[in-house]
Amino acid sequence: MRDKILSWMRGQCMTEPGDIVVCAVSGGADSVCMLHVLLSLRDTLGITVEAAHFNHHLRGEESDRDDAFVRALCASLGVALHVGNGDVRARAAQTHESVEEAARALRYAFFSSLPGRIATAHTQDDNLETVLLNLTRGTGLAGLCGIPPKRGPFIRPMLAVSREEIEAYLAQNGLSCVTDSTNLLPDARRNRLRQSVIPLLKAENPSLCDTAFRMCRLLEADEAQLSAQAEQAFMQARLPHGVRCSTLTAYPDAIRTRAVKLLLDQIHAPKLSARHIDAVDRLLYSECPSARVSLPGGYTAQREYDRLLLTADSPAAFEPVTLSIGESVVLRPLGLRVCCKWQENFSEIQNTLSTFAVKCDTIGSTEQILLRPRRTHDVMRTPGGRKTLKRLMIDRKIPLRKRDLIPVAADEHGILGVYGIGVNLDRAAAPGGRALIIRIEEIEKEDSLYD
Repeated sequence: MRDKILSWMRGQCMTEPGDIVVCAVSGGADSVCMLHVLLSLRDTLGITVEAAHFNHHLRGEESDRDDAFVRALCASLGVALHVGNGDVRARAAQTHESVEEAARALRYAFFSSLPGRIATAHTQDDNLETVLLNLTRGTGLAGLCGIPPKRGPFIRPMLAVSREEIEAYLAQNGLSCVTDSTNLLPDARRNRLRQSVIPLLKAENPSLCDTAFRMCRLLEADEAQLSAQAEQAFMQARLPHGVRCSTLTAYPDAIRTRAVKLLLDQIHAPKLSARHIDAVDRLLYSECPSARVSLPGGYTAQREYDRLLLTADSPAAFEPVTLSIGESVVLRPLGLRVCCKWQENFSEIQNTLSTFAVKCDTIGSTEQILLRPRRTHDVMRTPGGRKTLKRLMIDRKIPLRKRDLIPVAADEHGILGVYGIGVNLDRAAAPGGRALIIRIEEIEKEDSLYD
């Protein structure tokens, strides 16, 4: 078995000479075997072997027993030991995780804080259980690949051997271990698979663990190839905060859906599921140019014509602001400054998408203008004729998510001008007279209204 593990580790490039390898040791058969084997391989691999144990304090005296056993084992072998502790139940109550999820999170956080590579003692049997669990939950190809041989600092030297081989190794070398009693309880899904389902499957195929292991390695290669193609597709379609829909829809399902997952991975939203990936994938084909899908964590996937963008949910509109003529105001949430002043002897048309010259005799007696979001029945005249503001925004392909964030300059008689659209021609000044100049300018550009 030692040679088998050595060959597996070399084939997966798990270590390099000079590495520190920290064995995660629970005291169970698998981890005790791993520690013993890696100690025997340290000169061959040119590595330093240490150990780590995390006490979850979930099983009372039994947890303390395991802790003491690992300390004694490492002392007898002359192995440096790192010990961590955690209040699993407190974390579970705080984060609303299951006790199992909280325990895993604390354990892996502790291991990740240690120097070097972290070796966990997952076996072929663990891999089979994981594949079957993923099947019961519903999985894609990645789930059928089982436990990865390595991920980040974590390596799995024992993944190529079975639990039967480990038990034989312990017996041959006179090694003792402890048993976690929770592994025998039928209330855990993994335990039920181990105790009831897998024995039936092994009756059909005694080499089931090895068969599943080899299947996982074949599927792993397929998954790696598809993932690489998906990354290329994603980079080709990528836009600031999103992707171009027509680029991704040109790819087959297996690549496109993986590219969608890469997009969603960027927002690190909690509890993203296959259902969300499927919903966003369908959004790529939506005939509605402003269709949207709500995502966990306060995010929205939004179609903007041929773009699909991921945005953090924001207020639907900004609060209206009254501006006296001759003054200026900053609309901080929008990153805009608005100023207005009279100009005598107006001789040149200054109307742009952000500067409006308004006839002074159309301004109300209060000499104030209102900066507000759009309203349902807003109408104004442009060179294309009189249209609703909604229609003008659609014609200019202004994204739906930004339409309520566009300031409208108005008085009691109606619209004077709209940022990004222009002056209302019914109110526009002609050269030769007195005009009110309204100017809107960006003061910061983290998320331009028209990017």
